[in-house]
Amino acid sequence: MSAPQPLPSYDEVLALQGRVIGRRQALAAGLSAEAWRWRAAHDGQVLLPGVVVMHTGEPTFAERVHAAVIYGGDGAAVSGDALLHLRDPRRTTEPKRIDIAVRASSQVAAVEFFRPHRCSRLSALVHPAREPRQLRPAPAVLHAAAWAESDRAGEWRVAAAVQRRLVTVPQLRAALVELPALPRRRVLRRVLDDVELGAHAQTELDLLAFLRRNRLPLPDQLQLKVRAGGVRYLDAWWERQRVVVEVDGVHHMQVGTWDADTLRANAVVVAHRADRVVLLRVTAGNLRYQQAELAAQFAAVLL
Repeated sequence: MSAPQPLPSYDEVLALQGRVIGRRQALAAGLSAEAWRWRAAHDGQVLLPGVVVMHTGEPTFAERVHAAVIYGGDGAAVSGDALLHLRDPRRTTEPKRIDIAVRASSQVAAVEFFRPHRCSRLSALVHPAREPRQLRPAPAVLHAAAWAESDRAGEWRVAAAVQRRLVTVPQLRAALVELPALPRRRVLRRVLDDVELGAHAQTELDLLAFLRRNRLPLPDQLQLKVRAGGVRYLDAWWERQRVVVEVDGVHHMQVGTWDADTLRANAVVVAHRADRVVLLRVTAGNLRYQQAELAAQFAAVLL
């Protein structure tokens, strides 16, 4: 029988956890209760009850994540928006709260920036190597979508994660099977179908939702590639009807963008002029406030 491995020292725990440590960890590493109180008071600052970062400067987001994972208890792991920001801080907004997946039997409660979410089979969802302890990308993205403030916000998180190549649609479908009690399962299954079709922007998701509500045919392809004086892309294409749609969000209203979009729209007509392509321009405002008139126009060319 092999001898038990020695527990890591206080300094080793600090190095592993980015200078963040919990009281129980410090005592297990050999610190006395008195030494812990002195170091916490003089060398560090409390981030969460019983969890300290050992410096007196401004805590970083990564340090707060470490603190939240430690506070979550055995098996806890960061997930949701907090993990997405930790993995891609330049293209995501730092969340005000840190979502932590905790064991289903956990009694830990929300406090300050820490928000627990009880998960069954948690150990099967955790990444095998990354620190701080965290979920694999696919279940983390699904958690972010399920815990978002609205269905629309959840859809965008899925589309953005696939667009940034953090995850693939097959990985998300497999992870959804692992999370049978996850909220918004119906919404998530639908958005996975849309993203698999090619929807990577909120305007494209809105277009597909509009088509479904009005029982109109879904496009054969999103992000149609057009070669006419260079490669350009338009939002949606129906092959049999020879219809192409360009959806203009708010940023398309800017002068320079509008000029470029006009040329891009012309390019698809020029490239397919022998096929008599019908080009429809749609704004985000049309999709929100003029659905009846827009649906009639779509029906006229698609049905």
